Amino acid sequence: MRDRSFNSWMQRVLFQNYEDWHMKEPNYNRNGFHIIGIDNTLKAMQDGYIPYMELTPPQAIQGCTRMKATVNKKKDGVDLYLEVDDKSYMIPELGYPEAVQILRNFVSRLKLPEASRYIEVQRVDGKAIQADFRKLALLLLGDSERSKRFLKKQKPDSIEAAEEARNALYEEMLKQRRAVELEWKCDKESFLMQVAELCKGYRLVIREDGLHAAPGDIEGWCRELSAQWDNYCLAELDMFGETHGLFLLKREHCDEAVRLAEKLLLTVRIYGSGEESQNA
Repeated sequence: MRDRSFNSWMQRVLFQNYEDWHMKEPNYNRNGFHIIGIDNTLKAMQDGYIPYMELTPPQAIQGCTRMKATVNKKKDGVDLYLEVDDKSYMIPELGYPEAVQILRNFVSRLKLPEASRYIEVQRVDGKAIQADFRKLALLLLGDSERSKRFLKKQKPDSIEAAEEARNALYEEMLKQRRAVELEWKCDKESFLMQVAELCKGYRLVIREDGLHAAPGDIEGWCRELSAQWDNYCLAELDMFGETHGLFLLKREHCDEAVRLAEKLLLTVRIYGSGEESQNA
């Protein structure tokens, strides 16, 4: 134990590697990171690629057992959450540079921001999370008996559980052929073939001559196809991997799907046209 502690100390002091700290975000969930990982993760949040990140120390720091940053509703900064002495606190609407500095200080200097800045907040309502996940799942799967059976097994009561339930939801969408999975840089022919399968039964016409020829531009093709249709558009349940999970969504449901995903810290990406292009 002593050797491992000494090695962690050496990594921390000499190389700014924090092997006994835990970092979690949609693409990373394990112990160990370099201090620059905080900067890179906040930059990914600022650029709209991920919605949150959190840091957990090996032991409480001034009573704080976790610090979590989430993209705020305005999309121009973050809300910072702290778990301190079994209570939840929040510092709203931080700019990205200040959020980076606070998180860096938490890790490298074992320091919290001034307590006068905290706002005590109520813990997340587990029943509300279940209700929001149910509504989102029914929007994406359809209100069928099979969907209801799926929801009997998936009742997330925390944000962390909702993230796990999202994986199950995605797999269920694929099984029900409500979604198709495309490789990150698939060619235009493969893209059209997969989307044509998705459109069966919807009476949606695909005009191939309306798509540009740039290779691998799945997002561009999705927007161009969506612009061809009046009542539907292509959307994506972002799994933060190297594939695209595409599905069809009624335009009238776009805002609600984005709103529900946002509350659960999930991402539904809408490939509409104009103001309908949204990223939760």
